[in-house]
Amino acid sequence: MANRPTPTALKKLAGNPGKRPLNSHEPMPKPGAPLCPDWMTGDALVEWERIVPELDRLGVLTCVDSAVLEAHCLTYGEIVATVRAGEPLKAALLGQLRAYASELGLTPAARAKLVIPKGGEDDETAHFFQH
Repeated sequence: MANRPTPTALKKLAGNPGKRPLNSHEPMPKPGAPLCPDWMTGDALVEWERIVPELDRLGVLTCVDSAVLEAHCLTYGEIVATVRAGEPLKAALLGQLRAYASELGLTPAARAKLVIPKGGEDDETAHFFQH
């Protein structure tokens, strides 16, 4: 199975370690956090409110990222409910959470591949998403 392509924005954040030409025509949705769906409740909503403001501050979200954010938060909520009910966790559920967390840069390993732009974290980071 071939490796999945790395999005250009992530290559830029990582300093383009492969030194291959970057795709200057990659589609880039409008930067910014998607709106939280009104149906999200409980621990899933708590997780949304915990991660989305920080991911938005870092400039890694776009207007079309709602599905992966929703899936991550719902999976997290399901894990919390399972643990609270005293039921055993299924490996598949933990694997799903790990995959979503990696996609969103929510793990130390995922963040280790990224570089904060010179000038510090307070600088506007949306320019990473422009080509």
